[in-house]
Parts: sequence; C-alpha cells; structure tokens
Amino acid sequence: MSKKGLNLAPNVLISSPNIYGSGNFNINCRSPLHFLSVFRCLGTKSVANCNSREKLKLELGNINGLDDALSLYETMAETRPLPSVNQFNQLLSRVVNLKQYPVAIRLFKDVCRIGVSVNEYTMTIAINSFCLSSRVDYGFSVLALFFKRCFVPNSVTFNTLLKGLFREDRVTEAQELFRKIVREGLCDLDVVTYGTVIDGLCKAGNTAVAVELLRVMEKGECKPNIHIYTMIIDCLCKNGMIDSALKLFDEMPEKSITPDVFTYSALVHGLCDLSRWREVKMLLKEMSDCKIYPNVVTFNTVVDALCKEGLVDEADDVVHIMKQKNVVPNVVSYNALMDGYCLQGRMNEARNIFDSMSSKNIAPNVRSYTILINGYCKKTMTDDAVHLFREMPNRGLKPNLVTYNSLLHGLFRGGRCSCALKLFDELQAAGLKPDFYTYCNLLDGLCSNGDVEEALSLLNALENKGEHLHIGYYGIIIDGLCKAKKLDAARDIFNDLPCKGLKRNVVIYNIMINGCCQNELLEEAKDILLKMERDSLSPDGVTYNCIVQGNLKSGKYEDAAQFLEEMVSKGFSPDSSTFSLMLDLLGTNEHEPTIFKMIQTFAPTSLKTKTMS
Repeated sequence: MSKKGLNLAPNVLISSPNIYGSGNFNINCRSPLHFLSVFRCLGTKSVANCNSREKLKLELGNINGLDDALSLYETMAETRPLPSVNQFNQLLSRVVNLKQYPVAIRLFKDVCRIGVSVNEYTMTIAINSFCLSSRVDYGFSVLALFFKRCFVPNSVTFNTLLKGLFREDRVTEAQELFRKIVREGLCDLDVVTYGTVIDGLCKAGNTAVAVELLRVMEKGECKPNIHIYTMIIDCLCKNGMIDSALKLFDEMPEKSITPDVFTYSALVHGLCDLSRWREVKMLLKEMSDCKIYPNVVTFNTVVDALCKEGLVDEADDVVHIMKQKNVVPNVVSYNALMDGYCLQGRMNEARNIFDSMSSKNIAPNVRSYTILINGYCKKTMTDDAVHLFREMPNRGLKPNLVTYNSLLHGLFRGGRCSCALKLFDELQAAGLKPDFYTYCNLLDGLCSNGDVEEALSLLNALENKGEHLHIGYYGIIIDGLCKAKKLDAARDIFNDLPCKGLKRNVVIYNIMINGCCQNELLEEAKDILLKMERDSLSPDGVTYNCIVQGNLKSGKYEDAAQFLEEMVSKGFSPDSSTFSLMLDLLGTNEHEPTIFKMIQTFAPTSLKTKTMS
C-alpha cells in the first residue's frame, strides 16, 4: 500500500486546527518577531558571491542566543536568491535547541510565507516545536502538509508525534497511532520508535503493556537493545516489581545483550528501596567482576537509601569509597548525606557537610538549602532556618514551594504565627501557588497556636474561592475545634461533609471519635463508631486506641477491657501510649485488679515481666 495520501489518524487530524488559520495557539504580537515585517519593508539585498555564502555558513554555527538567531534570520530572509532550505533548517533547529519553541513556530510560518520550499526535515522541526509546546494537535496539522506536498513522513516524524502524545498523557491515542503505523506500514519501525512507545508506556505506569511490546520486538526483525531492556527494568524497579526486573535481567545474556552501568544502577535502586542489602552487595560485586564500575548515580542511590534507613555513618563511608574509586561526589551525594544527618537531628554534622561543599567547588542548590532549613525547623532552631532562607537570594537561588512549606511549618511550630503569615504572603508574591501541604501547614499552625477562628476563616475563604478542598483540611479544623472544646462546631463540620461532596474516611472518623473521648463524651464516641461501620468503614488500630484510652481516662475499665478484646480479635494491638496509661493507673485506684488483668492479657511479654517484678 502506498504511504502517500493515507487517511492517517482521522480522529486526530479532523480536530486539529489549521496552523495558518484561526486557532488558540497565539503568539503575542509584541514577541521578538514583531519587527520582521517592518524590516522587510526596507527591501531586499542581493548576496550572490561565495564569500557571503561562506559567511552565512559560519554565522549559522555561531548562534549564541535568540537575538543572534533572529538577526541572522532577518539577513537570510532579505537575501536574494534565498538561502537553501537546509540553511533555514539549521537556523530553526538552533532556535529549538534554545528552547524557544513558539519562536521556532513563527519562523516556520514565515519561512513558508516568503517562498522557501520546505522539506520533510523543516516540517518535522515544526511538529517537534508544537509537541514541545504541549500542542501535539497542531503537530498533526503540519503532518497533513506532508501529504499535501506529496512528502512521505519517516520514522523521525512519527516518533516526534508519538513522543508528543505521551508528553500530554494521551496514552491511548499514542497507542492507537502506533498500531496504525504498524498495521498500515506508514514508516519503517526502528528501535527508536519502539523505544519511544516503551518509554511512554513506562512513564504512564503501563508496565505490563511495555513488557508485551518487548516480547513482540524479541520475535520480530527489530530486536531490542540494551536501552530498551534497561528502560523496562528501571520501570519495574520503580514500581516495586524487583523480582520481575531481576528475571528480565537474567534473560539478557541469552539474548546476547550485555548489561551496562545504567542497567545495574536501576537494579541497585530497586533493591535499595526494598532494603535488600545482601543482594545490593552481590550486585555491586558482580559489577566489579564484569569490570563495570559504579558511576556517581549508582553510588548516590546507595548513599540515599542508607541515609533513609538511618545508616548515615555507613552512607558517609560509601562517599569515602566513591573518592577512592575516583568517582567524584556531586551535590546530590552531599544532599543525601545532609538529609541523613538531619533525619537523625545531627544538625552540626549536616551543617558541616553544607559548609564543606563550597571548598569542593560544589555550589549548594535549592534542595541543599531546603534540606537544612527543614532540619533546623524540626529541631525548633527557627532562627537558623530563617537566616539560611534569607541567604538564598544572595546565592542566586529562588526558594521553591517545598522550601516555603518547610519554613512555614517551622515558624508555626515555634509559635511565630505572624512571621509565618507574612511568609505566606511572600510566597504568593513570589508567584508560587500554595499546594495541599501549604494549606495544611497554615490550618494546622493556626489551630496549634490557639487561633482556630482564624483557621476557620481561611477555610471559608478557600471554599469561597472555589478551591479544590481536600478532606484533610476539614480533619485539621475538626481536630482543632475538638482540642479547643468547641464540640458543637466540630460536629457541625463533620456532619456537613457529605453536603460538600466529601466522603468521610477512617482518619476523619478517628479525629471525631478522639475528640469525643478527650471531652468525655464516650456514648457519642460509640455512636460515631457505629456510624463509621454503617458507612462501610472498618475501625483501625488508631480508632480502638482512642476509645480504649477514653474509657480508661473516664474510669470505664470494664468497657476499656471489652474494646481491648475486640481490638485484638481484629488483629490490632494497643500502642505504647495505651500501655503507658494503664501503667500510670496501677496503684492509683480500687480497680487495680481489672487494670492489672488487662496488662497481663494484652501487654507484650517484656512489659508483663516488668509489671510482675
């Protein structure tokens, strides 16, 4: 079947706008290109000699920025005869490399307008520019020009469109396009095409389909290479399917595919995530035996995983091994170490790492500052956190939303509400959009500092703005009202949640049950528990611990014992605070035998022994 004139992806093409007609992809008329028509009115110049042609070739290789590109384009557009299409292609490619996609699109339109005979390469550049601008629909409009001009799109063109669809999460349409390419033989399928589809599927979480496509490749003429296998192994590891990844890894030698450092690094990452340290060690030894040496990514993966496991000293040892192996630690390595020390509250050591980076010619980045600010906030060293935050602009760094959220949390935790609210205003003035964690910090911070009314006002303001409201916001407010002994208001909000289109979850029920227990409303707590079960929600360990503690504090020891029995029968255990409360009650009242029996029945062996002694 001929590839020319095919009705390709009609569902996409029909809805695609005409790039020369009306559409909503508009470039501001005052863009850097607005002067082109003005200059063009001044006339054209004839440049026919070889020296000028050589000069143009030289200038195309020396474009350092958008201004250079636009100036050169103006010269080219005024030249008569016009430079070749290949030279215009070079210029357009350079503009795309500068990530000036809207400008590249405008230049493409102008190139067509001035009469340059564009070719497949020119149109593919335009398609790529639209795709990188998240407007793959316009890319399909350009594809229609291929058939209009009797050009046959090649695999590069289709790969670009496939990538554009995946970039916009239009996974089903990408799969449909790929099937059409295969079914109708629209282009020769190469490993890049398969790789584009497999990469898109992996990023969309469709691992099973990606593996299916790998199996198709293995049976076909276009065999998978190391990059395809690594892509899928990495995806399997990131989805916690490490055993499937290892099985695929073991198949590689049978297919004459030799794993590289990236394949091993993906597996190391997957094993580290699951704390399978013995296998990590074996894999690193296997790498060494195969003379495949870990790179900075491999080492950083191990360092980060060790730090998250609380093994920061061991992680520090790995950094020293990196240096011995002539692998230079980078900012990611030191950030991981800092984070490890901060997680353990070892702020002096974390600060030493931070300060030492500059002596190693490594500039701390936004994440470096955020890690240390967060660490200081958790240790209530708010002044140090604020000082670091204010230092960032002096280093040419802009705090991101995570940085602001960390400092907001620290300021509220330190009781500095007015400073926190000013920081929130600063966050918005910086052009950042508050997220779920920002609002949680604000609501929780205000409630924790006794300003529940202000928190309520904020929640009302969010409702009035039509913001997407998370059930977690209401949980914070209900908890704050319960702690402020404003049970009526808490109850009203709790009961009104379904009217707001929000489904009450176990966490919300637990907050309300705990509020009732803390305010000695035990019967109401039991009613809410029954209501929870009617809503098809099963109580969890938190639910039972709240009710048991509430009954113990109110002297309802028999009821507490009944709930403990029910709790254990459902596979939950009393937590440390429940046991601590029982121990505190021993010897303080006449019901000591009942409490003692509860401890003997439900406590761990170590606690029973301690109680008897």
